[in-house]
Amino acid sequence: MVQQGLITINGYVGSEPASYGKDAPACSFRIGCTRRYFDNATKQWKDRPTIWITVKAFRVLAQNVLKSVHKGDPVVVAGSLANEQWERDGETHSRTVIEAAAIGHDLGLGTSQFTRQKSATADAASRDAQQTVPQGAAPAGSAPSAQALPADPYAAQAAAGVQGGQQPQQFGNTNSVETYPAQEEEFADAEI
Repeated sequence: MVQQGLITINGYVGSEPASYGKDAPACSFRIGCTRRYFDNATKQWKDRPTIWITVKAFRVLAQNVLKSVHKGDPVVVAGSLANEQWERDGETHSRTVIEAAAIGHDLGLGTSQFTRQKSATADAASRDAQQTVPQGAAPAGSAPSAQALPADPYAAQAAAGVQGGQQPQQFGNTNSVETYPAQEEEFADAEI
């Protein structure tokens, strides 16, 4: 069984994201998180010491972070805890880092504008699909028209049952089970 320390943390970016890595895009930045508590004795909010942690991002996430995240931004980071060790001047040092799976602006503190990034392979596949679309058919990836979607028989039956004065099925701990008319017909032959 593999165990990972998964974490989600929110705070403020304390350093401009810095790019590193030769083979694949990577970046890192520091995030500061200051917990607050209400002191009943003084009837005031007080700050606990700020926790500083390094966040690392890789590949496409790193590229997007370098374009979108800046020092001072409020962010939410989700990822895995990792421990880094290195030697300097004959001493072993270590620090805990977050290897990010997702990073975004904290929308509880402001607004953000999202721009979807398309990969080169997705663009090529989309172009190929559009070139091979039969006459009158919708291109791949486009939303189907309302005429192409079949009607949902369960939605119609449920709406008819509720409109006909019957109550919807109850879930949970009840003494009796109410059913829709379609369910009564469906289970009439079933043995219980």
